[in-house]
Amino acid sequence: MRAASENLTPLTLELGGKSPVLIGRSADLADAVRRVMTAKIFNAGQGCLLPDYVMVPKGFEDEFVVHATMAIKTMFGALKDNPDYTSIINDRHFGRLRSWIEEARQKGAKVIELNPAAEDLSDPTLRRIAPTLILDATEEMTVLKEEIFGPILPVLTYDSIDDAIAYVRNHPHPLTLYYFGQDEAEERLVLDQTVSGGVTVNDCITHALAKSLPFGGIGHSGMGAYGGKAGFLTFSHARSIYRQGKSSKAELALRPPFTPAFQASLTEAINRGNFKE
Repeated sequence: MRAASENLTPLTLELGGKSPVLIGRSADLADAVRRVMTAKIFNAGQGCLLPDYVMVPKGFEDEFVVHATMAIKTMFGALKDNPDYTSIINDRHFGRLRSWIEEARQKGAKVIELNPAAEDLSDPTLRRIAPTLILDATEEMTVLKEEIFGPILPVLTYDSIDDAIAYVRNHPHPLTLYYFGQDEAEERLVLDQTVSGGVTVNDCITHALAKSLPFGGIGHSGMGAYGGKAGFLTFSHARSIYRQGKSSKAELALRPPFTPAFQASLTEAINRGNFKE
């Protein structure tokens, strides 16, 4: 952005952020968790629009763990040598993620490793981290401060949907937001009361696959959009061309003297919506 500003070059920025998942009481929890975990383990969580934390109604967290465990077991019989499960990109990032898990554990979080075959994944040369749920996470833990970009998923609880919305609103605008539920009024409330780059309802990341929809962030998660018509408009300059005819009401509106009669006609035109004040 700094380099572009030197030449006054417009640009679009796709950044990241902590993309939340809000699961409502009306959701099919088993289906919702399966979809969340499918997205979360895509590329071992190393993607800018993958779920970064999930919020469930208080009392649903144990059931969430049960469904998440089953989802990982169904997708992966084992992780260590499974070509379908991705390694972490490099040693630095691998160490970063492992240290965050340990920090959360030491600060009182409940850490649940979803390792279907109970394999030893400690060999740093493999750079493999099992999908990991973190319950009872607090704002003091790095997993709730930084974008995770890995297979770690904090599971938070809320008393009412208003509390969940308030939590999202009190943090920087995310690149994406995901809502699961069959309550249309609640869905409308979530959409109206939150701000995000994009939204998928009752699934994760699929809005980014619909190329007719604009994709991009807002605030800390980016600016501008691309994809379909929005992408064409973003990277194009709409050059306005107006050709004046022989009679010009616009010229008369700009030319003194500005008599009371002129002021009255201008006020009438504004009231009709012909001009902007």
